[in-house]
Formats: sequence, C-alpha cells, structure tokens
Amino acid sequence: MRLVVIGPWKNPRSKVYWFRRRVPAKYRRFGMPAEIKFSLGTTDLEEAKILCQEENLKLEREWRAMAGQQPTQLTHLQITALAGEFYKETVAARRDEPGPPAEIERSLREHAKRKRPPIGPLDPHLYVTFGLEARAFLQRKGIHLVGDRLHSFIRSYVEAKELAERELLQNAKKDYTPNKAVAERFPEFKPPNPEKKFDVLWAEFAEAKELAASTRKKWEPYFRQLIKRIGTDDMSSVTEQHLLDWRDALLASKASRRNVKFGYIAAARAFFGWAKNEKKLATNPAAEVVVTISEKKKRQTKKVGFDDLEARTILAAALGPQNERMTEENAAARRWVPWLCAYTGARVNEITQLRACDVIEKDGIPCIHIRPEAGTVKTAERTVPLHPHLLQMQFVDWAHRKKGDTPLFYAIERQRKKDRKNPTYTSVGNKLADWVRKGLQITNPKVAPNHGWRHRFKTEGRRAKMLWQVLDAIQGLAPRTDGENYGEIPVDVMLPEIQKYPWYKIDAPAKPVDRRRRSQRRADEAAAP
Repeated sequence: MRLVVIGPWKNPRSKVYWFRRRVPAKYRRFGMPAEIKFSLGTTDLEEAKILCQEENLKLEREWRAMAGQQPTQLTHLQITALAGEFYKETVAARRDEPGPPAEIERSLREHAKRKRPPIGPLDPHLYVTFGLEARAFLQRKGIHLVGDRLHSFIRSYVEAKELAERELLQNAKKDYTPNKAVAERFPEFKPPNPEKKFDVLWAEFAEAKELAASTRKKWEPYFRQLIKRIGTDDMSSVTEQHLLDWRDALLASKASRRNVKFGYIAAARAFFGWAKNEKKLATNPAAEVVVTISEKKKRQTKKVGFDDLEARTILAAALGPQNERMTEENAAARRWVPWLCAYTGARVNEITQLRACDVIEKDGIPCIHIRPEAGTVKTAERTVPLHPHLLQMQFVDWAHRKKGDTPLFYAIERQRKKDRKNPTYTSVGNKLADWVRKGLQITNPKVAPNHGWRHRFKTEGRRAKMLWQVLDAIQGLAPRTDGENYGEIPVDVMLPEIQKYPWYKIDAPAKPVDRRRRSQRRADEAAAP
C-alpha cells in the first residue's frame, strides 16, 4: 500500500506550521473525523517537514492496524464505567507515592491547556490530543471502539484523568480521606459479552443437528452473504432489522419468494433458534422474520418412471463397452448402478455409496445392506435381497473383488478435496444423470434421470402383483401409520416378492457409441498414427 506524502501547512495568523490531512473514506468508520489537524509547534520549515512526516507515519500505522478489527459494542453506561476503571487504576498505581504537590498541580494545568481546542470543535481536538493514550488503555482491555462510541469514551477518559490527578494531589498533601462522591459516580464495569463468531457457532450447530453435507453446502453461503452485508461475523450483533433488510433485498433481487422463505429464512430461523435454545445467543432475531407466499399454488408436473424404451436404452448402454479414458470406478458406476436401481428401486445415492462390505449374505440370501455408515440414508437402513438376474450377471463376484469398506463406485485416493462438502458418491450420481440426459439423449422433463428408476420399480412391482408392504420396504419408504411400523419384513419374506419382478432381456451393444464432439473426434483422428 502506498504511503501518502504530505507537507506542513503554515497558519497565516501565527506563522506556526500545522499538520493537516483529510482522512481516507475507508478509515472514517473507525472513528476518524473528516480531517486531522493540529499545531506542530514550530515556525522552522525544515523541522516542520520532519515532524509532519513522523505524525503522518503514526497515523498510517494506526489506521491500518485498526482496519482489520471488529468494533466492540458498548452502551453509554459501559463507556462511563470503563472510564471509571481508568480512574481507579491511575489512583491505585500512584496512591502510595503520588509525588510532589507542585508537580501534580503543574500536570493539572497542562491537562487543562491540552484539552482546550485552539480552533474548531471539541471532539476532533480531543481525538488528536488524547486519542493515542486512550486507545492504548482500550487495547490493554481488549476493546476496540469506533465512531461516536470512541469519541464518547475519549471525553469520559479526559474527565477521569483530571479527577484522578485531583485525588492524587489530595493524597500528596497528606489527605487520604476517601472521595466517595467521585468513586461512586462511576458504575461497576462489566466486560462486554465475548463475540459469538459464526464459524464456531456454525460448526456446533451442524454437529448438533447432524446436518447432511448437502444441507451444509446449501445453507452456509446464505450466512456468508448475510455476514458480508452487515459487516461482522459476530452473530450476537445480528438484529431482527438486519434480517428484515436482508429479506427485503433478496425479494427485490431475482430470488423467488419460495426460495427466500424455504431457503434463506428457513436456514436463519433454524440456526438462530438453535443458538437461542442452547443459550449461545441471548435472543433469536429470526423468530418473527417471515415471508408470505400467495395461496395460489403452481400446478406441478407429476414425475413418472422410465418407459420401456428409455429403460432398455439405459440398461443396454450400461452393458456396452465404456470409454477407455474413464476411470475403473466411473466405468463400474455406469455398468452396475442403473441395473441395481432397476432391480431394487433404491435412491441412486444409496447405490453409489455402497462399499464392498455392504454386499452381504444373510440367511443364505445374497443382499445389499443400505446403511448410514456408508453415506446418507433418508429413512432407515435396510437389507434388500438381490434379484436373480443380478446374481446371474455375477454382481456379487465382481463386488467381492474389493474388500472391507472400500467404495465400489469411486476411489477415495482420487478425491480432489479430502474435506469436500459434497460427498463423492453424490458426484457419481450427478455424472450418471448427466450421462442419461446428454449422452443417451433421454430428455423427457417428466422423468428424473436417476429417480426415474424408483418410479418405474413401483409401477412394475404393482403390475407384477408384489405385496405393497414388501414393495415399500424394499424401496425404503417410511411407514404411513404406527401400525405399519410394528415388526420387520425379513429378507426371506422380501425374496419371493423380488423374484416376481420381471427380468430385463437386454442385448449389449457390440461397441460403445462415440459421443465425443466432432472437433474432438477430428483432432484424435489426426493425431492417430
């Protein structure tokens, strides 16, 4: 950062040189007046130049040091009490040896002279004259005041300094009568509450609420936006008005009312509500921040499952040779995930998170065990028998080539970020969806590229007259009543229903479809020997 070089200004009335400099706008919020000016106390130009540069350097260092600090919020009572702390400390430090009375009287006269402004308003003068020593006291207390709060403290500091000197003068004259009137005028100082940093509270909130990685990834940027808007990450400083202004700004932008209500404001209400209940914050500023939505509901398109042609297209492509440039795990995901979804009706991420140890045998029946240790499970963990076609395709043998908790469809060692917020198995599912949409050109908007298997499994299961209770259990759907929640549906009950599900008779393509862009194909062909 470039240091601004300035020269002394000569007062035309007194011929004495002065220091004058306008305060940069970026620093004024830290308690600076619009202009700093004071006498350098010399009529010698060369001396004035040196003094001017020294004072300028002091200011630059001071401003830059303060620029990275968050201000402390103190009330008028706390500021008065803080000045009382300075008064008590000054008297206590010199009480035993106050010094000669004449020296203290001279100090009082000098103090009266220093606090009287030669020209202009009082606050800028007191800031220039006493600001350095007052801020040094605040720094020892770990307090950073700005703006009118800083000027208010400096005024109280100057008054407390004079009162302390007068009491020491009384002591120096061998009079130690307690000055109760002065001591009692200052209330007891109670340090301000420590800042409640967002990063600390967010980590505690996410852990306490066991937020899914996807929820953390979605919500955290909301709060980062709020922090940037209000200029502090101290959550105890957030007010209801801050949130109302934030809400109104979001509604005025391109964000939909539904997104603001169920995204931004829902996140704020959950976070601040938890912090208030756990006594992390004194209040919940989001308690009464609401967003109203028109009762008129938008007509939604019902999602459906893959039709026969779409299902056959995906499963045939899964059986075909994969691009040689793909990693082993990505190729395995294309090969097995669509088939596993087709024969279990599971959510795609429940399949992409499977590990070798999740392919098990229970009561002599080959199964997959969907459990939270591997990743996210929306309802509850379950064990699902494998369809006979999957056994014929030797899925179990392939899965058991890996051991223990090794993922089947991604490699931990190839993760780009070890602490990534979006789980790798989710990225695998997203790549499969992109493959179905762009690679296989299945673009029906009514069919979700991965979730379509879940709808289709339900439809075909009904057509095969599978017991609906078992069908729901296989797919991991939550019970609708307390009665349905009683008891279990073991794998030997599931297996006969699984066996009712019709086989897919698919012929694998002889070679993979070349889905590279035309320019890429030409470049590869030109580079080939």
